[in-house]
Amino acid sequence: RFAPSMDHRDPSRISCLIGDDDDAVRGAVVELLDAWGFRVVTATSGASALRILLCEPVDFTILDVEMPGMTGLEVIERYLAGPWIAGPARPPRRASARRIPTIFMSGNPDMRPRAEGLGSKFLGKPIEVLRMRSAVDEVLSQLTP
Repeated sequence: RFAPSMDHRDPSRISCLIGDDDDAVRGAVVELLDAWGFRVVTATSGASALRILLCEPVDFTILDVEMPGMTGLEVIERYLAGPWIAGPARPPRRASARRIPTIFMSGNPDMRPRAEGLGSKFLGKPIEVLRMRSAVDEVLSQLTP
């Protein structure tokens, strides 16, 4: 669990969407976020990640850049472009529904510039626990109390 000195927010009230088509990577990230006390929702494809973003009160996302069909980058681009028909029943804990803090993951370092243009952070694969923790802490600082 997050120590109070790291962040004053209760992580169990913060939801994270983890989207990755690789079962092992997705499982490892879910295990970390779950151990840190977050409410975790998962997607195995870009299309399912976008559906979740449009229907559930997700506070931040961790997305694989290169998923088949629709990349993590395309998920965020489409989410930001709208149009929106209906939002989640409970508003997310972020300043704007049209902006979502995102951590992108990829084994391809060439994706960093585009990913950082859309998201908060970019992490290279394989994921290092301390770098993930730092990226999550940075994302938390973008959420409304």
